[in-house]
Amino acid sequence: MSTWMIITAGFLVQGIVFISIFDIYFTTHLIGGQQQHASSRPPPAKRLIFIVADGLRADKTLMLQPDGTTPAPYLRNIAEKEGTWGVSTAGIPTATRPGHVAMTAGFYEDPTSVAKDIGGGAINFDTIFQETTYTWTWDTPKFLEKVSTDHPDRIFSEQYPGQRKYLSGINPKDMDSWVFDEVTNFLNGAKTDASLKEKMNKDKVLFFLHLGGIDHAGYIVRPNSKEYLTHVSFLDEGVKDIVGKFEDFFGHDGKTAYVFTSDHGMTNWGAHGDGMPDEIHCPLLVWGAGIRKAQPEDNLNRYDDTLSQEWSLTRWKRANLEQPSLAPLMAATIGITFPRNAVYPFPGGFFDVPAEDEFGILYANLKQLLENYQAIEKYTHKGPFAFTFRSYRPLAPSMIKSLHTDIQSLKESGNFASAIAVTKQKIDLAVKGIRHYKLYSKNPLWLATFSSMIGWFCFCALVLIQQHENWEDIRVTTPVMTNTKHIIIQCAVAIAVFDLIFLYAQSTPLTQCIHFLLPIPIWTAAAIKWYEIGNIFPIIKRQKHLLPVASLCVIGIISIVAAMHYRFILGLAIAIFSIISIYGNKSDIDKTLRNQWLFSSIGLAALVAKPLGDRELHYNLVIFSAVLSTIACALYHYHLEFSAVTGRLFRQFGKRYAIFQILKIALATGILTYSSYLTENNIRTPLSVQIPSWIIFFISLCEPFFVNTDIQSRLTSMAFGYVAPFILLSIGQETLCYICLVWNHYLYVEVERNLTKSQPIFLPRTSNDSTNRVPNKTTTNGKSAANGHVNVKHHKHTKSNDYLMFQPAVTEWQRIDFTKAVENQSLCQRVLTSGDLGQALYFILFGMGMVFGTGHIPNINSFDVQDVFCFITVSNPPRMGPLMIFKLMMPGMVAACFLRAINVITFTSIRNFSLVVFMMCGFMNILLFCLVTNTGTWTVIGQSVSHFLIGGGISMFMCLSFGTVHLLTTIKIL
Repeated sequence: MSTWMIITAGFLVQGIVFISIFDIYFTTHLIGGQQQHASSRPPPAKRLIFIVADGLRADKTLMLQPDGTTPAPYLRNIAEKEGTWGVSTAGIPTATRPGHVAMTAGFYEDPTSVAKDIGGGAINFDTIFQETTYTWTWDTPKFLEKVSTDHPDRIFSEQYPGQRKYLSGINPKDMDSWVFDEVTNFLNGAKTDASLKEKMNKDKVLFFLHLGGIDHAGYIVRPNSKEYLTHVSFLDEGVKDIVGKFEDFFGHDGKTAYVFTSDHGMTNWGAHGDGMPDEIHCPLLVWGAGIRKAQPEDNLNRYDDTLSQEWSLTRWKRANLEQPSLAPLMAATIGITFPRNAVYPFPGGFFDVPAEDEFGILYANLKQLLENYQAIEKYTHKGPFAFTFRSYRPLAPSMIKSLHTDIQSLKESGNFASAIAVTKQKIDLAVKGIRHYKLYSKNPLWLATFSSMIGWFCFCALVLIQQHENWEDIRVTTPVMTNTKHIIIQCAVAIAVFDLIFLYAQSTPLTQCIHFLLPIPIWTAAAIKWYEIGNIFPIIKRQKHLLPVASLCVIGIISIVAAMHYRFILGLAIAIFSIISIYGNKSDIDKTLRNQWLFSSIGLAALVAKPLGDRELHYNLVIFSAVLSTIACALYHYHLEFSAVTGRLFRQFGKRYAIFQILKIALATGILTYSSYLTENNIRTPLSVQIPSWIIFFISLCEPFFVNTDIQSRLTSMAFGYVAPFILLSIGQETLCYICLVWNHYLYVEVERNLTKSQPIFLPRTSNDSTNRVPNKTTTNGKSAANGHVNVKHHKHTKSNDYLMFQPAVTEWQRIDFTKAVENQSLCQRVLTSGDLGQALYFILFGMGMVFGTGHIPNINSFDVQDVFCFITVSNPPRMGPLMIFKLMMPGMVAACFLRAINVITFTSIRNFSLVVFMMCGFMNILLFCLVTNTGTWTVIGQSVSHFLIGGGISMFMCLSFGTVHLLTTIKIL
């Protein structure tokens, strides 16, 4: 199996494992055919005004300022006097489509719905909009656009022009006032349009106002700013005005109900997507026809949080709910049928209706939930592993029939209080039963994925052992060995075919089929490798000298996992690794170099460990870092011209190229300075800023391919070439961290050169040598230094005619050509040393430091739209996303190129190195996978999922980087 096949397989395995978490914990089965139900009693209201302020935080709406005032006096007055207040808890991912689907359809859609919203995914479920007589919407989310298209005679939708959704120059009137103005014009027009007025006066009518401006304002001015609170006040005034106009239009008939909430919140730095409290806490205010007015709180301790105290609302009763419970709440308010796939219960504490009416609503909700329960039970009974089917005993078919009889008898006797209590109990059972079947395949899928991860780890370890022991794959030649391998493969194929037929017969979804089938090829490959090697335990025993550094690697990976929660641990791990590496090889490293590398490592560790805080914009720090980059580029090229080693290269490199790099960085600095001025003054960036930013971006991407492929030229072109676009994408310490990272990696190349130059390396003879024999067994007994470099002079069991003793000429490592290094890779194979383990740990440890330091990525909500202000000023996720991802990957690609240079200089096998990296990443993912949970608060769930996705994404990037770096270091144009 070739090196590139292993790297490709690693990327595919990591990708499949990456998506497995959604199938295990967050898959939603949409089953049709259920009978829909609605209360037989008259509804409390004829019409509903549903207002969603996109991205509005609950605390900013309901809190009191230090001076006792509130930014939303009208809405707070509703909480204190006119209606019922609470907190609507959003699920993860906290984004527009998942939130609106939950609120209007009554279930949490798969997390992939975020991508569906961007790509305009299909709608194969119903919402409250489809159940109404008529619906009018303004500035609707994308999924509702498709719903309205399918029902043009009943759902009428007006959308805010997308080209006006600016990311800067935001003004409350830009988006939200458009909605208010359109609704006002609509009501004024209906006064003279008899047909429209007749439709609006029908029963079961819904008006939906989506206010998107506060979400965009949060991106720009941050929720803690004065401008954000001003926007909240603007919303408050707008809602007050619109409510008054609706009441006037309908003559204050007392038949209108109102729901005000948001689809998600926002972090202090203006991001969302994860499960942090500020993201999942949404304000909820319900008032109007049939809604309970504010009542004194009689049980302040019924909620675990202290939000009522923090917002000074302890005197008024609070009614919380999960977002999907809004769908049955709104359906019951106007008497429409519950959405077909709604699986959350009707929430209590909102209605002020007679007991008979409350019972009618709850009983209809129970029947709807039981319909979904029986549908998903039937689906599960026919699904994977149906032969192990375990029904949910509290809701066996006979019990469902009897509970209907019991409830009906209580109703007929007029004992509605008891009927309500029993119905609520059965609703809880139905919800638990649905959850039981939704997670029915969790354990098999979890075990299959876990088995794949363990199998991949073992496969990499076995290939590494085989590579280490033989320096090339064993070629099985005996008929017995060949037949045995064929039997193993045939058995695996038979199992896979049987498994596939079984899964197909059970109508298993495609992604789940992949997860169940994946362990078969992985463990088959591992079994074949084990058979080829034979008894591996004596081999492992002979490699005990690798144990100290291997233990250090395990500790390092555990530190990375812990750093997901406490980022200072990663900074501490980087510092400790650097100190051990330096002072363990004190005699082999020049003192000046030792101190410089230690200083750069400590500086990088400090930037990584620095708390994120609220991530305020620090453009002055970016400008300082940009100026520092310009000076560093100038000094480096000046040194390059007069260097004895690289002076010859500089004549090929060219002074003009040096001037070009300096000018490009200086231009990017100027653009960033001007853009920061525009941002601080809330002015949109013009084309005169965007066009040169894009030109610099694309020139920088192509720049490395136009220089020589020697190490000096290619690394310089990448390190300084990527500075300019990185400056344009920075808003804080990122550029400074990038400078430290590049400086640290350059010095690490020198450190490895110092550790390698005095050590002869034994290489297998080539076909041009006097012998072409490759040893069957090779063992090392050299003592490793603190950083793990083996002194290969102490090799035992080595025959002189099997090896060439080679003294690497690395004093001029800058002259080594990447292309020739790749061509001669097969001649530069050597046994795995503990120094290689140290390099792999450096790659992963400092790679994570790069992600935390330059990308601020402790969670998936860490992206900031202000990163792209030099390039884009209109909200456009398909354009914004790649730029943000490129910003995250760019330092990683530069770091990977430096590591490739180290591999070349130290004659490290790319095969061995990649296998060690895969094993470390695999171990990290196993730990993160075991920590994922779907129980507890959304904050806990969101963090566990975020951390696993970050670890999986980084592992996929490291697999991808091997191939990408090969292209970046070997391709040359002209």
